[in-house]
Amino acid sequence: MPITTVAAFDLGIKNLSLCVAAFDTSGNSDSSNLTDIRRWTNMNLLAAGAESQSLTRCSCGGPASWSSPSPALATAGTLLCKRCAKKSAYLPLDISGSTVAAWRGWAVGHTALLGITDAVARKATKATLMEAASKVRLMPYKAKKAKGVSLQDILAGMETALDSELSVIATADRIRIENQPSEFAPHMKSVQMMLFALITHRLQREFGWTGTVEFANASVKTKGTNAGVGKGAKKSRKDAACAKVAALLSKAAVDSYPGAAAHLTWWQSQAKQDDLADAFLMCVDAGGGGH
Repeated sequence: MPITTVAAFDLGIKNLSLCVAAFDTSGNSDSSNLTDIRRWTNMNLLAAGAESQSLTRCSCGGPASWSSPSPALATAGTLLCKRCAKKSAYLPLDISGSTVAAWRGWAVGHTALLGITDAVARKATKATLMEAASKVRLMPYKAKKAKGVSLQDILAGMETALDSELSVIATADRIRIENQPSEFAPHMKSVQMMLFALITHRLQREFGWTGTVEFANASVKTKGTNAGVGKGAKKSRKDAACAKVAALLSKAAVDSYPGAAAHLTWWQSQAKQDDLADAFLMCVDAGGGGH
């Protein structure tokens, strides 16, 4: 049977979603034609393309509030939610204030814990004390913000992310990148064009790839649904896209691709279901699998 493989990117800096899926294009319109999902992930370009959820969520799926000194000794891994932090072998940082004086005052009262002398505690820099504290206390966690990040840093993250993803992307006949409106999102438009140029260049140079790269309008993701239009209908479109993904994967699991059931379970456990849905639906639209 003829198979078409499509890769699609839903653009983001902290949430760059990628899906690579294969479809039977022989023309049976009465059943699902999805035959494989080769890759489905959400990457953080500010962390060299690491999976986004692992950088913002506790292993239980809850939002991270604390960073643990050691995954080996913490109950739930490096990042912990408030609930899992209560089970950790470490106590949360108990400091009042964020000035150097506040840190030195805290260190003087915890010299034995930190393994330093009173004299060192009174003269150490804030950075030194924070590093020492991070080895013995749970530290407050704040996700790195995308605002203000330079295009050079984004490009560097993109390069690293593609190092591990290019081999599976190279199996695609078509690559789709979400189109960005330049008048409303000029920074993201730059990211779009950077990804287009970089991925095309590297695939051709490193894999001898001869496929096509195209830009996909956001409307293809909710084609065939009753989603609203305009800025005020953003939630409506997200809900419609997620409902469509659930329906398509459920049908595929019965009709054409038993593995779709596991992908559905995984997707439902993700914090950024909407971004992942958008990448998948761009593949579906190109593969003719929207029925």
